[in-house]
Order: sequence, then structure tokens, then C-alpha cells
Amino acid sequence: ISQETISPAVFFPLHEQQGLLNRKALIETRDKTKILLSGLQMTVNSQKGRGTYVQTESVVKYSNKEHFEVFQADQRHRAGERVPLLNTSGRSPTIAGIRIDPHRPVPDASKRAIEEAIGRMSVNIEYTFNKPGKEGSRLYKNKSVRKDRAEDSSGLGKKIIWSACDEKQYSFEVDGQQMTVASFFKNAYGIILKYPKMPIIYIDNIGRGGRGGWLPIELAYQAFEKSKENNEEIVTNILKYHDAIAGNKYINEVELKLNKLSIAGGEGANFRDRLKKWRIEIGNRAVEQTASCLKAPQIKFKTGVARANNGSFGLMGVKFSRPAKLTSFVVVNFTNDKRSCHDFVKTVMRVAKGHGIDIPSMIMDISQNDEDLDRVTVHYNGRDAVGDAMDTACNAIQMAKNFHLYDSNNYYKERNVFFQTDCFSEQEVGVECLVLPPSNNDHSLGLLLDYNNKESKRTTYFSHRIVTKDGNTYDVRLMVKISCTNSLIDPLDFRFQNGRNQACRRDGTWKDVSFVGHCYLCPESNSEFVEHDIQSKQFLHLAKDHEVDFSSMMFVYKPDDDKALYNRIKVVSNYFSVQSQCGVMETFNNERNQKNPRNKDEYASNVATKLNAKLSTIHDKAVSWTSMYDGGSGGDDQLPWVGDVPTMVIGVGMVHGMGKSAKSIVATSLCLDSGCMRLSLSCFIQKKSEKNSDIISVGVMKDIIKGSIERYVIENNCNPERLLFHRDGLSDGNFSMAYVEIESIKEAVEEKLGHGIPVTFVICQSQQLGFRMVPFVPTSDRRAASRVASRVANVPSGTVLEGPNSFYMIAQGGMKGTSKPVKHIVYLNENERPVNGHCGLTMQNLINCTYQMCWKYPSATKAVRELPTIKYAKKLANQVLSSLLCLEAGVDWFGKYIRLVCPVDDTATENEMRPYLEVRNDQGAVMFPEQQHYNIVQMPFRNHLAA
Repeated sequence: ISQETISPAVFFPLHEQQGLLNRKALIETRDKTKILLSGLQMTVNSQKGRGTYVQTESVVKYSNKEHFEVFQADQRHRAGERVPLLNTSGRSPTIAGIRIDPHRPVPDASKRAIEEAIGRMSVNIEYTFNKPGKEGSRLYKNKSVRKDRAEDSSGLGKKIIWSACDEKQYSFEVDGQQMTVASFFKNAYGIILKYPKMPIIYIDNIGRGGRGGWLPIELAYQAFEKSKENNEEIVTNILKYHDAIAGNKYINEVELKLNKLSIAGGEGANFRDRLKKWRIEIGNRAVEQTASCLKAPQIKFKTGVARANNGSFGLMGVKFSRPAKLTSFVVVNFTNDKRSCHDFVKTVMRVAKGHGIDIPSMIMDISQNDEDLDRVTVHYNGRDAVGDAMDTACNAIQMAKNFHLYDSNNYYKERNVFFQTDCFSEQEVGVECLVLPPSNNDHSLGLLLDYNNKESKRTTYFSHRIVTKDGNTYDVRLMVKISCTNSLIDPLDFRFQNGRNQACRRDGTWKDVSFVGHCYLCPESNSEFVEHDIQSKQFLHLAKDHEVDFSSMMFVYKPDDDKALYNRIKVVSNYFSVQSQCGVMETFNNERNQKNPRNKDEYASNVATKLNAKLSTIHDKAVSWTSMYDGGSGGDDQLPWVGDVPTMVIGVGMVHGMGKSAKSIVATSLCLDSGCMRLSLSCFIQKKSEKNSDIISVGVMKDIIKGSIERYVIENNCNPERLLFHRDGLSDGNFSMAYVEIESIKEAVEEKLGHGIPVTFVICQSQQLGFRMVPFVPTSDRRAASRVASRVANVPSGTVLEGPNSFYMIAQGGMKGTSKPVKHIVYLNENERPVNGHCGLTMQNLINCTYQMCWKYPSATKAVRELPTIKYAKKLANQVLSSLLCLEAGVDWFGKYIRLVCPVDDTATENEMRPYLEVRNDQGAVMFPEQQHYNIVQMPFRNHLAA
């Protein structure tokens, strides 16, 4: 496929801007610094052998305003008051929208938000001076705030310095005299700053030879450009606009604007007339096509089958198909509402238990009691939540360790039990265990392991080695004595529930018992020992020698949907093997939930399915639901075609940082089962290529494939026999480079397996497409057209438009706006032919497989627009991208120090140029020096990171 796309052109007709959302005035944000603009985006596509077509879509964007007042009633342009970065006109002065006191230094808690806000905009600098012998003005347009790179500057490496008059922060020499920016402007220009305690910003290319300089922020104004902000008000208004022109109204809107654009201009000189000179004519009508609609799969839970309705289904009252286990949790509360935080945790744990997630009774009791809940909760009361997030999470984990593992409050001892969890061996085999608190001064934690049979007792049966007072040494197992029987109870068959100790019968039921005490059993001599008989003892299994599952989950309760805090919390999940689940107080306590408490349970159900995905291990293979497709191959919980033969399904997403020296993040989702619900995620960083930044490098691609094969074999105990590879992020102009990635894939498979396997390489375009699909409304019957238009604005979930080597799919059930399809392009298909009696991957089978996969997104009870493998990969890549600065600076975590190492650009080979994670212990020595950690988000035994 050879296709060339010309960069899109965007038009915002002036006369179209008033009247948006049926209002007479322009749509502005509440602070009047941004304006909503509506227009057209046109892209020309030329395909070899297929002609040229123009893709036109309605586009709406917010732009930063240069002046507060833009239009008078007669719509003529009027330059009003400029929009200052330091806005002191209202009751609450701000810098770039962040509240401050202009007469006092900017507090540390606000600096990060101000720097991020200014970094998202361009600025104009304007000032007038009138000093004897020196009169004039300065105007610098559309400038960005950059880092000071002058080697001799005291502001080297900074973008913002937080005072214009503080010599300690920034000063420079003029004619032998040290000056601040405030004193320089007074002496040089006669300008006395109104707010000298406010920041100065560094602007490039304002002096001779392209030099930059430091300028007071009170002289800076917002420049007109596309807004990079994405707050709730902006998102709400954009969604309202798309809702107002949904479905066929969207088609009418585009056709109307396109027609007006084509006739704009003088007679013989308009757009349409100029095209005719080249014998080109562009149609201004939407294209009509016949599409098909796929049947949704059956969504199956342990308690029954859910009814899917246009791409969605419910969770209320169901038990998950294969529930996970939550053995412990810790809570970090970043709100100032302790009661709401407790309510959130209680509701989520109660609802998760109702869905079948295995929560030990002790953990459940803790979650439902305010006093006990506070023992595993850190309530943050600082000013800089983002900056303090890592330390706060670390404190919370340590608090929970003291409570659960070391039993610092004697919570478990008073109940005659121990903390129960799972641990994993190097072979990733999960074993149930009890954590035994230290019994001497070395503070070592012991483990009492579950065992399968007496044949394995040498490795897992015994818990202690004791030396009796008569000098004999025995390997023994800790046991429980109860009053109602002469037999001993294994501690794993003994619990505390409903205020009583209980023992497990052989049939699996539990009965209330009375605890007598602990003893130690040596089965070889059939001897029992109590503490009085023992001179010394030691653990045979130490917690430090195993991968102990603790803490299973860190609940983070946030005041709002702030991305900065969310991304910092995900650093803990992605690099330190602690899964996290965020809750948002603003959403949990919204008016709808307050009126009907049942809505809080719905919120908690959505959280519970995310928990089930994140807690899933190779041991329990937890999934919230399975599906069954009755239209062809594939059985219960097996996707069509994928379930026939061992098939490795991979989705890759790619995101890029800003700037020439920035990095590209390549994230991968591997389907661990034939149902494609359980995923294993990995992530790699590569430096942007000067030739083509969208292509995955050979080293990264080989690591993706080899690592995926390793995890697939561990999970399935067999080698993959074929590969379905979904690649997101390749634009039309880079199709010709896809063969480079395919060659890397085949080489990696050959090197890992010793032979090749057939590969299908599908390019998924979700962002590059500009067109929409809407139901056809016949114009001949106006009454029928009116009924259709009022009843449905979007095509149903499962709508597919098929082409020769590609297809457009709308998997989602469009509720808002006008549905936008994803284009799937089959670049290579070596699996098309049937093999050993199994069907081949024909276009129809690929379409069915793709649609069924879209129902396997554990974070939501609906079919999603993008493939879950792609969606999760991109989500993880964005999380990693947001944490790069944090990683490059280095992070401490319980005796480990990790840092992202980025080799210099002129290193000889590609592998030597690849960024990697360096891990050091508390003595500063590099851990695992024999291997480079290119995959920077590995989490042993729990693979699903981004749910």
C-alpha cells in the first residue's frame, strides 16, 4: 500500500464563531482567557492507483486569547485589553491561572503548577519606556519560555526565577555594579515594577545574535495560539459542541461549511474556480456506503450471562468469572475529608467482596472499621501533593508493613492468627503463606508455607529449626492447638472471623473453636514441642528470600482528576511493584451519587473490575468476565481464530516527548490467554531518530518479541505457533518503513525459537482519521428522516466498512457526539491459509476477532473504540513519558535507588545508545550489573499494570 498524506489545513471562518451551542456570544472560558473556535480541517490523500480524495471534518478547538475583548456587536475586530500572565485585575490574582499573592513571594506549593501552566503557552512581551534620552517600546511576539543556557549566567538551566528583586536568586553585573532585573529596568528604562517580588522568565532570541534574556512576568501577555490546556470546563464545552451537531447534523454542518468555503472569494478567484483551472473538482457531499453490523459476544460471569446493549453491559449483582485475591491494602488520602476517604474504601471493599474477589476476613474487618482503617492510612495534610507523593506513598507502605507484617499493634496476636498472603518462587509458582513476625533481635520475617504433599515437606513443610533444652535439633512446623480435639490444626486452616476463631473441616467448611496455644510438630519423630521446651529457634523460610505479595493494593484517594498527581502515583506502580488504584472524591461524592447511594456501588463496581485485572497473577489467572462467540471458531473464553492454535497476540503503542532531544516511549501489551483478557505489559525507551521517529528501532523490537515469547511460554507451557501483531501510531507516510519492523520481528522469532512462525502485521489508525460514520437518513421521506434523526445519531456498536486490504470499525456504542472509526490496515498476512484443519485468518475472521477483542477491556463494561492491547499500551506509555523527569533525577524506595540512564548521543552502537534503568542498593552498588534493564516497568507475577 503506497499512500501519501498532505498535512491538514484548518479553517476557522470568522462569521461562524458566534452562535456556537445556540448562543449569541462567543464561547469563552469563565476567566475569559480562552475562546472556542469552530471550523473545518481538510486533508488531501493520494493513493497510488486509486486517485485522490479530500477528507473533511468539523473541528472545534480552544485558543488562548491575546485580548480580553475580541468582537463588538457588529462583529468587527477590536483590540481590547491584553491578557496578562500576571493577572491582578480580579479578586483573586493569578499567574497563568494559578492563584497567588502578588505582594508576597510565590509559595513553593504553587511553583510546579505555575511552571507547567506557562510551559503550555506562548507569550508576548511588551513594554514602553520614557526616560530622558531613551524613549521607545519593545514588542516580542509568540515567544516560548525556555531554559537559560548561558554558561556564565546564575540562572543557568532555569526557565523561571521566582523573584525579580532577590539578588540571591538572580543578579548580573552592569558597569561593575550588581543588579537584579527589577533594578536594571529601573536604571535602564525608568520602569519601576509594580510587583518586584513576582517571577522573571527566560525568553530566547530577543537580543543580538539570538541571545535570550530574563524579563519580568508582569510585562508578559498571552499570545494567540491553540490552547494546550485540557481542564474540565474546556472538555465539557467541546463535548457539548459535538453533541449539538451529532449524527446527521454533523454531516449537514460539514457540507454547509465546505460549500461556504468553496465559494469564498471574488468572482473567478474563489477556491472552486481556482481548482477548475487544474481540472480538479472537489465534491462537497458526504459519501454513502453500505456497511455491515457484527453480532456482540455473550458476556459470561460466574453467576450468569450479561445482556449487551449497543456496546455496553452492567456489573450489578454479578460474580466475576475468575476472581483475584486481595491479601492486603494500604490507603493514601490526599483529600482533607477523612470521612469520605473511609467511605470510599469501605464501599469498594464491600462491593469487591460481593463480586467474588477473595478478601481474607481479617482484611475485610480492617476495611470496615474506622479505627483499624486509620492504622493503614496516611492522611496527607501538606501543600505540595505532587512533590510529596513518593514520600507519602513510602510512609503509607511502611505503616502497613509495621501493622501487617511485624504486627506492631498486636492486632494479629490478640486474635491468635498471622497475616496471610501469597509468595512466589523464581519459577513464578504461587504459594499461600503466613508471615511470622520476628522472634529475636534480627528483625527477620519468617514464612510458613502451604504444602501439597508430604513428598515436598523438605522444601515447604517445615517452618522452624529448633534446638531443645536437651541439645537436640529438629526441623518442625508451627501448629495450632484447640480445645475440642486432640489433633493439631495447621495455621493455614485456622482463622479469626465474626469475633471467633474457626478451624477448617476436611470438607472445606468452617466451625468455631477455642484456641489453646501454639506448638511445634516434628512428624519424623512424632514429637510436639512448646515454647518451654525450646532453647533457640530460627526460621527455615525467610521473607527476604521470596517474592512476598505485599502490599497487594495501594488505594489513593484524590480530591479531583488532576493528572499530575495521578502520574506521580503511577511511578510507584510501574517501577516499585506496588499496584495502585485511584479514587476521585469529586466523582465519588458528586450530586448524583449523594442522591442515590446505589450509584456509589456502581462506581465501586467499576473500581472492582480494575482491581481484579491488576490483582490477576499467573497463579489465579483472574478475569472479571469471559465471552463466547457463536459465529464461528473459538469456544468459551476463546476469541475466533486465536483459540484454534497457540497464537501470540501483541499490541504496540508509541508516544513521543517534545523537542529534538526528547525520547520516544514504546509500550507493549501481550495477550497471555486465548481470550485476550489477561495482558502482560512492558515498556521501552528509545531516542528519537533523526530519520524517522515513528519507527521502532531494531533493538527495541527484538526485545519486545523475545520478552513476549518468554512470558507466553511461562503462561501457556508451549511455544507460540503464529503471531498477530497490532501496530498503532504509523501514519500513512511511514507505511513503506513497516517492512523494517517486520524484518526485526522475524529475526527475533528465529533467534528465540530457532525457527520462524507466520506473522500478521496490522496497522491500527485511531488518531490519523478525521472522518465520521453516521446512519443514512433518506431525504425523500422527510417524516421518516425526522424519526430516524431523533431516534439515533450514531451507528451501532459493531459497524464495519470493509475495503480490499483494510476495514473501518466502530466497536463502541456512541453515546456522545459522532462516532469516529478506527482503520485497520492489513500490511502483511501470512496466516490467511488454513493450517491443520483450522481456519485461516481471512479478512472476515480478522474483523470478527478484532470486534470480539474490543469487549475485553477490564477497565470498563463496554466495547472500546481501540483494541485493549493498543489502549493499555498507549496508556502505559503516557504514564512513563510523564515520569521521565522524575526517573532521570533518581528515586529512592526502601533501600533501592533507581535512575534512568541516557547514554550520550555519539555512542557507537544502537544498543549502547538505549536508555535503561540503573538500580542501586543502599550501599550504592549497582544491582544486577550483568544485564541492562531496558524494560523499565517489569512487575513480577502481576503483569497488568495500566488497568
